[in-house]
Amino acid sequence: MPSTPRRRTSLTALLPTAGLLPLVLWQIVFFVVPVALIVGVSFWRTKNYRLIPDFTFDNYAAIFARPAIWRALLLSVETAAFVTIACAVLAYPVAYFIAKKAGRWRGLLLVAVIAPFWVSIVMRVAAWRLLLGERGVINQAVTALGITDEPLSFLLYSPVSTAIGLIYAYLPLYVLPLYAAISNIHDSWIDAAMDLNASPTRTFFEVILPLSAPGLVVGAVFCFVFGLGEFVTPALLGGGKQLMFSQVIQDEFQRRLDWPSGAAMAVVLLVLVFAALAVSMKWIRRASGEVS
Repeated sequence: MPSTPRRRTSLTALLPTAGLLPLVLWQIVFFVVPVALIVGVSFWRTKNYRLIPDFTFDNYAAIFARPAIWRALLLSVETAAFVTIACAVLAYPVAYFIAKKAGRWRGLLLVAVIAPFWVSIVMRVAAWRLLLGERGVINQAVTALGITDEPLSFLLYSPVSTAIGLIYAYLPLYVLPLYAAISNIHDSWIDAAMDLNASPTRTFFEVILPLSAPGLVVGAVFCFVFGLGEFVTPALLGGGKQLMFSQVIQDEFQRRLDWPSGAAMAVVLLVLVFAALAVSMKWIRRASGEVS
């Protein structure tokens, strides 16, 4: 009889662990195992379009030896960084307005922010092709207003169109964490700064911006990581003139049928993503006040 309470206590302690078991199994089956396979294949080689399970570092050496790959990787990093900065600039006033000024319209505006996710990304990108094309809505409006005599050819199938598509795709992912962070800033703190004769600009930079920093960092992580590995938007809007790193990986797998080389590039991209996540976690902890 005395052992019964102990058994109940041990069962109660095991319940949270048992609840995590499905999540752990899901991550192992659909993340750990595929990544392990990709890492393993990245050390193989191909001969006559057949996989040869020989351990070699040639695939990684080839990445550093091919300038085209470096250009694609640099373009991906530059595009992801630009999209992240642009989303931060555009998302902040939207998130601040919804959090502090929207009032009873707050719920409706939040639904409007997430509404684009209800439509397939392929359809959304296709809509941008209709807007940015040489005979698209934007060029027709520009020529009709007499701003230019010829359509603006750089709007579509260029890094400009890729950046526009990525900003549109990931702007909601920046607005939502910023909204959550700004909502946690009490109005009394802002009023206290104003009562101490702080100007609106000083109040923003010394009170609002530091307290919303966790949302800024989380949104930056979302935009940069997703933008770095994005494939659909560059493929449909970029036109293939300047390939991003994800397109080069797809080209290695599908056109050249060089799976080890494509796997090695995927591992390099994965390492960059993990590095960005590791750095961002430090920023998030510092912005949250956990690390001095």
